[in-house]
Amino acid sequence: MKPEELAKFDDLVVQRITEILKLRHNIEVQKSRKDVLRAASRIDSSEVNELLFALRRIEKGIYGQCVICRHDISPDVLKDHLTARFCFSCEVVIHEKTAR
Repeated sequence: MKPEELAKFDDLVVQRITEILKLRHNIEVQKSRKDVLRAASRIDSSEVNELLFALRRIEKGIYGQCVICRHDISPDVLKDHLTARFCFSCEVVIHEKTAR
C-alpha cells in the first residue's frame, strides 16, 4: 500500500478510536493523534486494542496485507473493516475450519 493510502487509513483508524472513546466511554479528546492514543491506551477494550494494532501495522507499512499469506486485502474491505487481518481466501479457509 502506498504511503498516502496508509496515511488515509491512519486518519480513519484514529477517527474511529475517537468515536469509540466518546460514544462508549464518555471520553472527549482533542483532535491530536497523540491525545487520542494516550486516552485509548487507558481503555480496556478489545475493539480499541484491535484498532491500536491496526495503527502499529500502518506504522510498519504492512497494513492491508494478510497476516497469513501476505496478499493484499481489498481497500474496500479495509474501509468497512479497519481491523481486517485476512485476505478473502484466508478468511474463507479460517471460516471453513472453525465451522466444523
